[in-house]
Amino acid sequence: MSDINQIDLRLVDTTILLVFLGAMRHRKATLVAQEMGLTQPAVSHALKRLRNLYSDPLFLRRAHGLEPTALALELEPKIREIVWKISETLAGPDAFDPLSTSIDLRLGAFDYELTSILPLLVARLHRISPGVRIHAFPLHNQEALEAVKASQVDLAIGYFDFPATADRSFLSEKLYTENYVLAGRREHPLLTEDLTTERMSRARYLQISPFGPIQNLVDHALQLKGYSRSVQTVVPSLFSALSIVESSDLLVTLPRRVADLNAHKFGITYRPLPMSGGEFPIHAVRHTRDASNPLHFWLVEQLHEVTAQLA
Repeated sequence: MSDINQIDLRLVDTTILLVFLGAMRHRKATLVAQEMGLTQPAVSHALKRLRNLYSDPLFLRRAHGLEPTALALELEPKIREIVWKISETLAGPDAFDPLSTSIDLRLGAFDYELTSILPLLVARLHRISPGVRIHAFPLHNQEALEAVKASQVDLAIGYFDFPATADRSFLSEKLYTENYVLAGRREHPLLTEDLTTERMSRARYLQISPFGPIQNLVDHALQLKGYSRSVQTVVPSLFSALSIVESSDLLVTLPRRVADLNAHKFGITYRPLPMSGGEFPIHAVRHTRDASNPLHFWLVEQLHEVTAQLA
């Protein structure tokens, strides 16, 4: 038998492999031709290609039909496995059963999604799919998208700086629209009186940002009105921000659902913004390579279910 490294794999196709298995099963070229819908010369040509490929006759002609050589008998289980593997890939993915599956799901999200969406998702999956384990990574915007592209996470959740989406590497599905509110400690003077854009611009603010001071949608909305904010403190995470705000006169702009979920826990209150422009969409983003993956379809469905509760 020739060294496998010297074999030109371009000579191998599924037809000759199926002819080989047919010859092993029927031991007659005519029966192989009938079964596969080929002419007898086509079967003979396939067998000739096999003999040339393996430098072995493979089948000896006898009065009763074709007798496999020792090499043919050795090859049969290997070729059968190859054909089975090809058939398995063509059959598509197995049906997804959330009750019986056992898998790790990796999600990329940041503070807002981790504190509002993730608790609901974990609780739901614990009920309907206890074998699914969630691994969440604190990834923000472009970081999360890069992690999706690099297969480091299965799905990213959040607000992303693209028009839903401009990058054809991604499949983006809108979950809902969120809006900012103004939050602060209970009895904060600005939150107990008529809130105007001018009064809002005169306040002192805390900002949540893992990257230092940056402008968000609220800043842009204020600028359109000719105002700006005075940011006194910047912290990287939500819970540190809420702890500071509840015991100071600093104000913070938060997504409404986050403010609502944490108002009683941290002794804060909130008001709608006095101007428009504080709305943003929340998307679930996966890679196009997972377009036909039933697991990812199912996960997005679960996200729709839990985010409907937040509405």
